[in-house]
Amino acid sequence: MNQGKSNPSAENFLPTTANSIGIITGYRCTNRCAHCLYACHPGIREEFPADWTSRVVSSIAEATPHAAIHIGGGEPFLDLEGLKELVREAICQGLHLEYVETNGFWIRKKDARKMLEEIREAGCRCLLLSISPFHNAFLSTDDNRKAYHMIQEVFGEGGIFAWHPAYYPFLERHPTDRPIPLSNYWGKFSEDEIFRQLTQTIYLHPAGRAVFHFDKFLRRRLAKEFFHKNCGEELASPDHAHVDPFGNYLTGFCAGLTVGHQSAFDLKQLFTEGIPLKNHPILSLLTNATLGDLHEYASGLGFRKSQAGYISPCHLCAHMRTFLFFLNGKEIKYPELAPTAFYEEMRKGFAVE
Repeated sequence: MNQGKSNPSAENFLPTTANSIGIITGYRCTNRCAHCLYACHPGIREEFPADWTSRVVSSIAEATPHAAIHIGGGEPFLDLEGLKELVREAICQGLHLEYVETNGFWIRKKDARKMLEEIREAGCRCLLLSISPFHNAFLSTDDNRKAYHMIQEVFGEGGIFAWHPAYYPFLERHPTDRPIPLSNYWGKFSEDEIFRQLTQTIYLHPAGRAVFHFDKFLRRRLAKEFFHKNCGEELASPDHAHVDPFGNYLTGFCAGLTVGHQSAFDLKQLFTEGIPLKNHPILSLLTNATLGDLHEYASGLGFRKSQAGYISPCHLCAHMRTFLFFLNGKEIKYPELAPTAFYEEMRKGFAVE
């Protein structure tokens, strides 16, 4: 979360036209990784609009046809037919598809190569393969390397975007023929090495599910130390935005905070007119005021901050938003808080009742 300037408009919030957009195929995943920004996991059950693929791709093509596009999740390969349709649609609309993300779980399937070949034939030219101790808790290092080499064989040398191969030397300090629980992994390293891996080998954001696992390595600070933060700049950012099948438009690293419900289906309108803040009180406070103002608002409804403190402004913000999402017995709905699966998962970590 950046300390940006307040949005100059008190009535509408206008994000900058995106130059990089990730299309989220859904939040269901084969893994429940400790660092996941979107709190994905296998138990999520989702129902999307039948025409969401064409609507999202057409929306991007009309509003920002030159944006760099990538496809992620969740785990996109869980719905191979849907993924092929999305890739074909993006190519047909002339979008620049950089890569499709995957955790490589398919390497254990007999038809793994066929799956990759079908995605290549649909028009995809590059796969991003996740490599980290977080993913190693679900897929062995040997299997990950097999997935790496199979992608190279099917897509060619330039067809793999490994994120991040610098982890392999760390992963290989453990047995490589089976998944390694994250707790076991940390036992092989000093705290200095762990911090270096988290901050230098791969960029990790202290938000989403990560806030429940990084607090032992990152210093907690009192909530009031973050009260001056304003989120307008990050929420308006054109960099690495995401859209999902529900029509949510998500900017920066603000998981669970959509800039306009259904706005992903009409990005041109979003980028030219913005959304009215009168119907989005949390978004209004985050863009026109500060975290301190959001805290005052949430406290008035019964929120109580953690006495142990927070590792980041996003940690505090997520705690307040999770509380507001699950307010009991009150007719208060916040359209900017979505999707539901994110808050159901965050609720467990915050023990929000």
